[in-house]
Amino acid sequence: MPAKLIGFIVTLLIIVTFIGFNIENSSDIRIWFGEKGLLTDVPIFVSFFVMYLIGVVSVIPFVVGWRMKRSRQGKSPDDSKPEVDKAEKPRRRKVRVLGSKKTDVTAGTTENLSSDEDSDAS
Repeated sequence: MPAKLIGFIVTLLIIVTFIGFNIENSSDIRIWFGEKGLLTDVPIFVSFFVMYLIGVVSVIPFVVGWRMKRSRQGKSPDDSKPEVDKAEKPRRRKVRVLGSKKTDVTAGTTENLSSDEDSDAS
């Protein structure tokens, strides 16, 4: 969560910096031929923002099509995980935590990993 927040703040700072440096720069944009299709003194950051929005909107049909294709096949993104038989006893596995203890994932207990040599030295 904090990484996403920091990334969002950095992105906003980059965008605001870009707008600040280009606030005075403007250009003329011709949408179609003729005098009526000419937009004058359009700020550069506005034209970039509109191009970005056009790109985002153009991707939406592909995303919707991909999800519809996946739903027609009867698969969801969570189907890739293997199903566990409820009657089957779950396997116990040990996971290292901070290098000095092991945690039993199924029971939630912890045991000390210190060897007999360490206890003799104390």
